[in-house]
Formats: sequence, structure tokens, C-alpha cells
Amino acid sequence: METRTLHVGGIDLPNTLQMIGIYRLDPTFDTSPHHFTKAVLTPDGPGTMRLTWNAAGDVTAEAWGSGATWLIENSPRWMGATDDVTGFEPGLNPKVAELWRRHPGLRLPAIGVIWQELALVLLGQRVTTGDAAQQWNRMCRMWGEPAPGPGELLLPPRPEVIAGLSYVELHRLGIERRRADVVVQAAKRADRLEEAAAMSPADAMRRLTALPGMGAWTASATLLASHGDPDTVLLRDYGLPTLVNYAFTGDARHLDPDAGGDEIMLGHLEPWRGQRQRIIRLLYAAGFTAPRRGARQRNPDVRRI
Repeated sequence: METRTLHVGGIDLPNTLQMIGIYRLDPTFDTSPHHFTKAVLTPDGPGTMRLTWNAAGDVTAEAWGSGATWLIENSPRWMGATDDVTGFEPGLNPKVAELWRRHPGLRLPAIGVIWQELALVLLGQRVTTGDAAQQWNRMCRMWGEPAPGPGELLLPPRPEVIAGLSYVELHRLGIERRRADVVVQAAKRADRLEEAAAMSPADAMRRLTALPGMGAWTASATLLASHGDPDTVLLRDYGLPTLVNYAFTGDARHLDPDAGGDEIMLGHLEPWRGQRQRIIRLLYAAGFTAPRRGARQRNPDVRRI
């Protein structure tokens, strides 16, 4: 085990860490009001890191496994301690100014790896969040390994394991052929894709979108967790344009991202170009949700087909 003590006074760790611990059904992480633990396939091998903090902002980072040193070195990035808010001007809009007043400690974390975040995002293509979470849970329990360290976390499946699967094996988890094929192809190219973790956000975006089946939504969603870039905006997302427009105007009508919705969203965010993701994270931290105007979306269970 390796340990490190840091002081990150002023950073809102529970809200900040949500970017790298999204699904409650995710067996690769565990969280509580004063700790966050996540199992990771690091460049140096499997590892688990636990962050424990107090109200004063004192944090103890503990890591286990062959990836422990890498995790400890990257612990400040996980906590958003390397996220520079210089140049962010919340006062350009009174609503944003109020959100920043209420959440001044929100930062953007960067987990520093690609494959496991990408696999999670690929499962979220064209399905509900609940379905994606359940399928990720099944995938980790089927092909993941016990994570090093205390607790009962699982490591994400290694890419070489997923690369050797057939469509039928993924179909049994509820993953239809289109997503299954992209997940397997991404696993086969995981080494090249993982190189994007050390690239600039723009270069990483080009590397990820070069893979067939990998569009702007998938690449952007992956980079949100891997890089913590303050300007990355999730495009072609079903609900985000509606959320942003509602937050700025109070208009709850659904905006189709492919029919002008993205342009409206980007228009609202333009005054903060360079910091646009920070605005979106503030909306989420404040609990903004647009009123639902239609039936809840459901996806068929392809395991029965």
C-alpha cells in the first residue's frame, strides 16, 4: 500500500468526484460523504485508490496494487486540485454568479485513463442511463477481476478480454449488435486509444473519433472524465440542450440536439468559451433538471430477442 496526505481546502470533493463515479450500480467504485474509492486499470497495472477527507480539506490517499504509485501521483488530478479556475467569470450572468456563490468549491477532476471510461460511455449509446448502468454492472461482474486492496470492488474488464468476445456473449448482457461491435473494436484498439490520455483534449478528440462508430458524443463524454477539460461540451446529447436552455430561459420544451438544440445550447454557453463545461457542472451541482414533458424513455431487453 502507498499513501499520501494532501490539503485541498475549499474543494467540494463529493460534487467534484461525481464526474469519475457516475453510476450507483458501478461495481468499480464506492463512495460516502467522506470517502471515495475506485478501481482502475492504470498504465502500470491494476490498482485501487481510496480518498478519505475531513471538513478542513485534509485528504488521505491510499492505493493498492501494481498501479498504486501511478494512482498516488495522479491523486491531485482526481480531486480537481490541478483544475485552474483563472479566467472564469461567473459575473457575466446573474444566475451563473449565484450558482458559483453556492458552489465555489466545484472543480473538474481528471481520472487520466481512457479505456474503462470509454467502455462505460459506449454502453450508454442510444439507451437509457439505467440500462447502461445495468449492462456495465453485468459486464464487470462477468469479465472483471477482484480489485486489489480492501473492500469488494471489481476492476473493469481488461480490453484484451473484451476483444476476444463474440456478439452472442455481449447480447446475453442486453447489448445489441451495433454497440457490441463498437465495444469489441474499441477493445482491439485499446492501446492506441489509451495514448489519448496523454494528449491535449483536441488531439485526444481526433484520436477517439477516428475509430468507426465513435462520434462526437462518445468521444466528448469520455474526455470529460479522462481529461477534466473545462471547455469540453457534450454534443448530440438527448437531454443536455434542453437542460441548459431551461436553466437560462425557463423554457422546458425539449430541444433536439440534431435540429438546432446544440446550437441553442452553445449560444447560451458562448460567453464562457474556454470554461463551458464548468457552467454545465454547476447546473448539475445545483440539481437543475428540466420538467419532463413526455413518457419516460424505455429500451427493449434484447436478451429476449
